Amino acid sequence: MIVELEWYEYKMAAQVGLDRKVQSILNGHKDRYGSVWTPISDVGWSVVSAVAECAVAKALGMYWDGSINTFSRPDLGDYEIKAQLHHTIDPNKHSNFLVIKPNSPDHLVHILVLVHSNTKYEVVGFRRAGDSKMERYAAQVGNRPMFYRVPADELDNISLLQ
Repeated sequence: MIVELEWYEYKMAAQVGLDRKVQSILNGHKDRYGSVWTPISDVGWSVVSAVAECAVAKALGMYWDGSINTFSRPDLGDYEIKAQLHHTIDPNKHSNFLVIKPNSPDHLVHILVLVHSNTKYEVVGFRRAGDSKMERYAAQVGNRPMFYRVPADELDNISLLQ
């Protein structure tokens, strides 16, 4: 499902992403796995992630509160939103997939969102964490912990959440 955001929706969500990054700097948060981000990619992903949450809310007709410093709860209602650049604009990717952490509660719904441009987002599909914790999805990259990597074409249709 393609979601086209209006400029003002993008501005609102981008500001939330920037505010989240500023709060992380203020509170001295670091990447827990030691990844080193450039200032551009770090702030950029904070913005993209917040805009992806806004896009899913628009697609599903939900209210998005744009909260900051709410790490202990899902991104949108009972949904965890995972944004990625579409593989055709990310030179490091040959395909897209949903990332699910092993400690994610089994009932939690994860939604994959692909970024096509600043205002064009694609809500690809979803999967409950418990339905994804299978050996065939297990993956690990570098020094980061193991995760489950569910291919985009194996996700449940987003229309089932509407």
